[in-house]
Amino acid sequence: MNVRKRIGKVILVSLLLHLFFFSQQEPRAFAEEDLKNTIDKYVESYLEEQRIPGASIAIVKDSELFYSQGWGVTGESEEAVTTQTPFTVGSISKSLTGLAIMKLIEEGTVQLDDPIQMYLPWFSLKDKEAASKITIEQLLTQTSGISTYSGLLLSDQGSQDFNAIKNNVESLSDTKLTATPGQKHQYSNANYLILGALIEEVTNQAYSEYMEEQVFSPLGMNNAAADHDTAYERGYLAGYQSWFGIPRKSSVTYDNGGAPYGYITASADDMVQFIHFLSQQDGNSLLNEKYMNLYLTPHVQTGDNRFYGLGVRISNPYSEDQMVWHSGSTPDSHSEVFYLPESKWGGVILTNKNHALEEMALVNLKQGMINILHGDEPVEISKFNPIAQLIILGIAVLLILLFVYRLITVKSVKVRRRKRWSIIGMLLLVLAFAIKPVFSYSVGSPWHSIKVFGPDVAFLTNLMMILLALNGILSIYISLKYKRSKEHVIAA
Repeated sequence: MNVRKRIGKVILVSLLLHLFFFSQQEPRAFAEEDLKNTIDKYVESYLEEQRIPGASIAIVKDSELFYSQGWGVTGESEEAVTTQTPFTVGSISKSLTGLAIMKLIEEGTVQLDDPIQMYLPWFSLKDKEAASKITIEQLLTQTSGISTYSGLLLSDQGSQDFNAIKNNVESLSDTKLTATPGQKHQYSNANYLILGALIEEVTNQAYSEYMEEQVFSPLGMNNAAADHDTAYERGYLAGYQSWFGIPRKSSVTYDNGGAPYGYITASADDMVQFIHFLSQQDGNSLLNEKYMNLYLTPHVQTGDNRFYGLGVRISNPYSEDQMVWHSGSTPDSHSEVFYLPESKWGGVILTNKNHALEEMALVNLKQGMINILHGDEPVEISKFNPIAQLIILGIAVLLILLFVYRLITVKSVKVRRRKRWSIIGMLLLVLAFAIKPVFSYSVGSPWHSIKVFGPDVAFLTNLMMILLALNGILSIYISLKYKRSKEHVIAA
């Protein structure tokens, strides 16, 4: 009887423990499942509203993979997107290039305050003396004095030449600085092109080879690549450019010369490994604690509670809201990566459509996801509204109607208006020739960048230029017609 009682007690205790364990685990499991479902719906709403053909997202919590999902298709062959599908990660490439430089600094190969000409004696700018003062740190923190515009002049060229990085840097020889080195933060792709050339010079390796051996492979970024051939071998396929929000297969090709600043390709799974590195919990860190802390230290303030480190951005440093992050965009992709040290959440978002006027929507998606992870209300999904394109289109339509009207009424001329038509014609021709350089200056981008990051805007601008010129020529023709008509009346 005692034995039965004992057995009964053991069974009862076991049942109670079992019920207690599952009572604790099941709500947590349900909560996690609800969280994942909420993220699913939120992301899918974004992809539908912004008409994104393909995306891949992964979220990490406490260095463990919490969520990963792929949606839609790639460009070119339209294969299904998975978390192993490589995307161009845009300026997140700068974070990886910065990491490579920090590795060289830790090894003693270069020093942070060394002038870049110590290793690249052939590097030159318009101002030779200023060029000699630019340091590795200034390049990393984007304070070299080289402008955003100068960097864009070298960007997105579609070169497949393995010497493209050095060739691009050599082409800076006529570039004028817009600030004294070290004086001002100016985000410029040129800075990281120069750092890419530095890596090649001091390692005697191609940039892509060094990144493969010393960064991608040690981190476990198995799908990552930093040159055209390797990227396509590992599954990269070009994305989509946006025309009035509608995705069109990209006309822009992979740029070997752009790898250090924006053309590294990587999958969501690869970027999870980079997030593990940022969390300093990867167990096989590429950098020791001293240089890891230096890499993640805010160096230059770029806005309210926003700083730039040595290839990474830091928001709200030294607070509960601190975030280490970087955005990235190419003409046919847009990406975000972030890590939150306080809550230990991290994530990556990769998408394969882009437009300069649509980029803010992905920033909002990132913040919305972070809010969801923290139990807060998500940011409202940005509605697609091509206002700028519609305005330009409206002006173009008016110019077409004006041209047709003038063409129809050209016979009903009045001699006294000859001077007016002549002045109008000249003004329209001047405006036609000025519209592209004025537009380029106003947005701070060379025309090539406008054309690849806003192809619909560039097309409409070209159309406006043609219509302005046609209206100008027609006005001058009317003016000359009036003159001949007047001379004919006098002769009579």
